[in-house]
Amino acid sequence: MKKKIEDKKPVVISNYREMPPMAMSLSTMRWNFTGSWRYLRPFYVQKVSPCHAGCPGGQNVEGWIRLMEEGHYDEAIRLLREENPFPSITGRVCFHPCELKCSRAYYDKSVAINNLERFLSDHANPEYKIKKDEIAEPTGKKVAIVGSGPAGLSCAYHLLRLGYEVEVFEAEKEAGGVLRTGIPEYRLPKSVLAREIKMLTSAGVKIHTGKRVGKDVSYESLKSYFAVFVATGVHKSKKIGIPGEETEGVMSGLEYLRKVNLREKVATGKKVIVIGGGNTAMDSARVAKRNGADVTIIYRRTRAEMPAWEEEIEEALTEGIPILELTIPKKVIVKDSKVAGIQVQKAKLGEPDASGRRKPEPIEGSEYEIECDMIISAIGEEINEADIPELKLVKGNIQTSKDLFTSVKNYFAGGDIIDQPHTVIDAIASGKKAAIAIDCRFRKLNFEDVLKEISVGEWGSVSMQLYRAKFVFRNFEAPSVRLTTETVDPKSINTAYFQPSERSAMNKIPLSERTSGMTEVNKGLTQMQAMHDISRCFHCGRCTMCDNCYIFCPDNAISHKKNEFGYNIDFDYCKGCGICVTECPRNAMGMEKESKI
Repeated sequence: MKKKIEDKKPVVISNYREMPPMAMSLSTMRWNFTGSWRYLRPFYVQKVSPCHAGCPGGQNVEGWIRLMEEGHYDEAIRLLREENPFPSITGRVCFHPCELKCSRAYYDKSVAINNLERFLSDHANPEYKIKKDEIAEPTGKKVAIVGSGPAGLSCAYHLLRLGYEVEVFEAEKEAGGVLRTGIPEYRLPKSVLAREIKMLTSAGVKIHTGKRVGKDVSYESLKSYFAVFVATGVHKSKKIGIPGEETEGVMSGLEYLRKVNLREKVATGKKVIVIGGGNTAMDSARVAKRNGADVTIIYRRTRAEMPAWEEEIEEALTEGIPILELTIPKKVIVKDSKVAGIQVQKAKLGEPDASGRRKPEPIEGSEYEIECDMIISAIGEEINEADIPELKLVKGNIQTSKDLFTSVKNYFAGGDIIDQPHTVIDAIASGKKAAIAIDCRFRKLNFEDVLKEISVGEWGSVSMQLYRAKFVFRNFEAPSVRLTTETVDPKSINTAYFQPSERSAMNKIPLSERTSGMTEVNKGLTQMQAMHDISRCFHCGRCTMCDNCYIFCPDNAISHKKNEFGYNIDFDYCKGCGICVTECPRNAMGMEKESKI
């Protein structure tokens, strides 16, 4: 016997999560050609995610995270290395500006992009090799690179893939530049650096170590190359400008880190004062601590004005290194021709100076002495002009044009010696830019025009430049999706469709183990942590086929494409109400006037 309607129990849906996927309109509108009402029409668009635009290296962050989410790790690492050749390095030492731009940062906390970059590079084919089909046809041209730091190695990588023979000249006995001599092993293990350099040499890049250009190799001899890229870095420390700084026991942070990293003999004092507030100061202090010293950092401004990355400052404090703020060094106290202490003076902050930071003003009568037997000065670095005698300088930087061309014919320059931020990722970006510029010279293309065509963000895309020569990697867009260089505004993300979630944090070795050696402090993400943070990505500006447009269309005008990614819009029935655009979580749809069609 059939139950009466009144006997049937209603289905109670307590919240939207229990709703089954369905179109908002359950009846057909095929009898009514509502498309005739329309004066606006929707379209699908692929925009640039903020993390992509915010990366100086131009990494397609959303793209490789999406590939990881799909389980395509090999494709993900190749897409990542399209623009950044050294993700296992930047995954450890990059200051991750991409995370500052991440739309999720405006909602709860940014996706742990930098940690995911390290996880991917460490777990997806660590012994990465450049395949032959990833290299363009040989150009027959040779390029010389002076310096094997991040800028020089980046330029070598991209030029190799663009079809050039590359030779790198490095003054030190081992390649790596600042990556080897300036970054402690507890942040960047030498095995990781060696792995990335091996990728280049096994693919054909020649690296000549112990060859200082200007001494062992003449600049004149390099003029036989099609182009020369100078990326020597800045290795000359600025003077403190106080009496006694030439005393035995006073050393620059760069020199101290260099000797420790190259395992040269260096005496670390028992009580060490580090002067400065940048990353070199933090690294010098933490290394001295590991070498058994009682370390104190002094800085003339406050912590808020310190140029060092916040996490580096926090790590130094965690490891028991105090920071004396508003403390100005006045003179080195000398006893028996050696450092016996330092006289300092208390300060207060005045008006902003040329840097935009408030200027420290000494307080009269506040001088006092601190006992120490070693002083490490880390107040900044500058170019050693003896390394680059022929290149013109402007305000302490090598003068370059927009394509990094210098005052000397066929010479380009990049990295820390030009006017740009002194970071590893910015150096890698300038190496890439120089490679594109050199390739444009060979192909007789206007660099600025090419950059406009291939730019995503400031630096341009090498993968798009390679496309001219040979190939392009996978992309996600359906043929009907419009491509644009417009960057997604984080405020345009429809956060109603996302749940707050905690950002994954890497595990660290115990504090008790840190200062007894150079073991890497950060242990990386676990598989579970990586999967969690991958799921937190909004995929800004990219359609993920979430079906919101299909579900909410009141006219049933949107349908799935058969056997391919994407949707069809039937404009006989779409009346241009814009609900699909409003409900798109990722700003991957737009509206335009009908008159444009």
